[in-house]
Amino acid sequence: MFKLFHQQEKIEGEIAYYHLQDWWLHAFTKEERSHIESVFHPLGTDPKRKPLTEGKIEYSSQNAAGLLHALAGWFNNPQDRHIANKIIEKANELAQYGSDVLTLHFTLQQEIDIYYRERNDDPAALGKAIKACEEQIRIAPQAAQQFLKKYQMQRLPRHVGYSQLAIILKKQGNYKRVIELCEQAKKQGWAGDWAKRIAEANQKLGRQ
Repeated sequence: MFKLFHQQEKIEGEIAYYHLQDWWLHAFTKEERSHIESVFHPLGTDPKRKPLTEGKIEYSSQNAAGLLHALAGWFNNPQDRHIANKIIEKANELAQYGSDVLTLHFTLQQEIDIYYRERNDDPAALGKAIKACEEQIRIAPQAAQQFLKKYQMQRLPRHVGYSQLAIILKKQGNYKRVIELCEQAKKQGWAGDWAKRIAEANQKLGRQ
């Protein structure tokens, strides 16, 4: 009965284009799916349409993980964070198996933001945020290379993994590690107030 019920639901749009129908139907309740579609209306789209499940898409320049990490951001609030968590987990799963390091970079960035905001409500959230920071830092050299290749007229943007982990470590009093991270981020060319953070950490360690 369960399969028959779902087979009667016509799903097109972005969910169908990226072959996410099974995930969409099993990850969310009918009420959650309705809520997601009522909230998700990207700039320039018809507010009466449901781009996730309506209309046929012939081509998109982004991939499935890119769609999902952007979608997760629409639900990064206290009321909807359980939805954001489900979406970002799927985005991460898809990005890990993809070949686009920038998609993984930005998926991890969204993941960091979602989990860090949840740290006071979920005991496991801070650990998840740290893990995502560390993973984004691990792929930082490859992400930097790809970013500069793709956006040749731009400098590297702020690196959330480096900056967020530096904040966490500062609160924990691990100033030596803060200095190491900031020096690494600065050397790679990521935008940020790395010199200021290094100076503050050195001051805490009693260095000039």
